[in-house]
Amino acid sequence: MPERIAVIIPCYNHARYVGEALESVLAQTQKLARIIVIDDGSKDDSPNVLQKFASRGVEVFTRENQGAHATLNELVTLAAQDCPFISILNSDDRYLPDRLATCLNAARQQPGKSVICTGLRVIDENGRVMPEEAPRSRWFHGAWSIGKQDGMEIPEWLGRANFVATTSNIFARASYLKANPFRPYRFNHDYFLLATAALENQLNIVPDVMLEYRVHGSNTIATRPEPLMREMLRMHLDLYHHHAAALRRAPDMRRRFFGFVGSSWENISSFHAGLLQVALAQLAAGRSEAEIEALVADLQGPEFDEFPNHRLAGAYDGATPLEANRALTKKLDEIVAQRDDVKADKEALDRLSRYRHVMLRSKWVRLGLVFGLCHPLVSNRGKKPHEKMLWLRDTCAKHWWLAIGEKLGSDSAHRLRRDQV
Repeated sequence: MPERIAVIIPCYNHARYVGEALESVLAQTQKLARIIVIDDGSKDDSPNVLQKFASRGVEVFTRENQGAHATLNELVTLAAQDCPFISILNSDDRYLPDRLATCLNAARQQPGKSVICTGLRVIDENGRVMPEEAPRSRWFHGAWSIGKQDGMEIPEWLGRANFVATTSNIFARASYLKANPFRPYRFNHDYFLLATAALENQLNIVPDVMLEYRVHGSNTIATRPEPLMREMLRMHLDLYHHHAAALRRAPDMRRRFFGFVGSSWENISSFHAGLLQVALAQLAAGRSEAEIEALVADLQGPEFDEFPNHRLAGAYDGATPLEANRALTKKLDEIVAQRDDVKADKEALDRLSRYRHVMLRSKWVRLGLVFGLCHPLVSNRGKKPHEKMLWLRDTCAKHWWLAIGEKLGSDSAHRLRRDQV
């Protein structure tokens, strides 16, 4: 499927703003395949404002109110019919002109990532950019500053704060959004999806400011603390529940999850880590001692091969308080992880080299190149060696010219399609 992009817009009582939102989409430098809006039972003049854009190619649907999550999921279903990329825009926010071109380029460079988000700036109800020191924008600038710390990984950053801030900041592969529908939260449907993408190593952050997030009196986030705090607690428990099976079997995902959860103890928003421990205690209280013992005994993983803080335990120098060595210990862990990444990159480069060697020797591939039929096989997609290797492997497996060659008895075509290089 070609790189068709759909922009989807859920609208509810934003007659004042939705025209600006649509104009920002129509002004994109990147060509769009579809712009789809569902008015979710607005009580104001939103339907009439939307109909004015129908003649400019905007698909407009109206229905009774079903809520933000249901509207987003319905829009995803509509867009995913013929668009492999979907970008969300809330009806009170605005895109900068190059946003979709920037996001698509990021998706091309990192085909292994499914969700792309960018930097943002905060605007007021009149569309003016709020200064960084303004009370209602200071939090967002503070949240983004966390990511500037050395060694701060995306799951840890997201555990500290939902710096992405809004579903308007989500550009994603349609297949990922279909596989991860929005949940029936009032405040956190973006946060759950983003946390899941981070835990699955599917989240890519482009720091360039490409989105204008509007803060005004009718934002759903403008509420008293308790409802948001309760939903944040529910969202974190849902993350435990949803990812339990993957956490059991995948050490890499566990590492990211540990970073997310550990960092959440210093969350700068509405998450109370102490209350989460109370909730977990209540869940444990519902299990017998035998069940708890069996659960612990059933845990498996490389974490059991060494003491968790073995480097820190031997780091005391007789003078510096041991606690002060934690940053050094974390840095050492990062170096070890980097060493493992270098090893993985080398293995990926070796496989990539074998693929290309088979292609260079393949008469069938060379014949396809002569007729201009095999250019995807010699392109260089992906940023890291592992991403390049995966893209080439998957492209070979699906390429129609290699499929024909395999049927005609080409050994090289068979090896390339079957990953036998």
